Amino acid sequence: MTDGRVGDVPGVPAEGVPGATVEAVLKTDRYARTLRIRLQDGTRAVHKTSVVVLPPGVRVASAARRLAKREADHLERLAAVPGIPRLLARPSPDTLVREWIEGATLRELADVPDETFPALREVLAAVHARGVAYADLAKEENVIVDPAGRPWLVDFQISVAKGSWLGGFTDRLMTADRYHLARHVKRRRPDQLTDDDRRALVLGKSLLSRLHKSVVKGPYNLVTRRLVKRWSGAGEGRRPGEPRGRRGD
Repeated sequence: MTDGRVGDVPGVPAEGVPGATVEAVLKTDRYARTLRIRLQDGTRAVHKTSVVVLPPGVRVASAARRLAKREADHLERLAAVPGIPRLLARPSPDTLVREWIEGATLRELADVPDETFPALREVLAAVHARGVAYADLAKEENVIVDPAGRPWLVDFQISVAKGSWLGGFTDRLMTADRYHLARHVKRRRPDQLTDDDRRALVLGKSLLSRLHKSVVKGPYNLVTRRLVKRWSGAGEGRRPGEPRGRRGD
């Protein structure tokens, strides 16, 4: 498999790209529809349309345009970084066309090549050096490993750059990026775990724990404990008689 194939719709014209046809639907959800297309010159590319559909099926066009612009802007900003697909075109405000990467997702690989994680550290460091936090590295399917074992980061829809309206979160999101990369190394190639990875695991876990408590757990406990005012076995996940204390990972 390559780039996460989920279905085929061969021969349909690719919207906004003259002479191009759709080869396969790679992914479709309430945020984007991603296609593999064949360009007029015979090369493959990825055609991505931001949609942003909220329940009960309302499409938020302005949000879709902003997400598409953010991803395209970040691909342009990272154009010189090895391991980042090239932006080829922007057919409309809510679509982009990028380079197709032949290979398999990190999730699909039974064995991770020796060169993949060291190279991925370099890719991530270069992305960070240009002021961009990837912010979606928890997903193994966002890393494509080509036949030579080189990693590529795809899907910059929720990435965050310094200088943007969310730029104040960039440093924390970069810490989370390093944490998620270290987690992948620990699970898939523990023999390649470095001292920097171990530090990233400690710092990242602490950061994510604080964010979870402030953004998720605090409001949740406010509702379940103070407003509802009854014990339901929810909250921290304890049941009657279960001792307090740190739960295992």
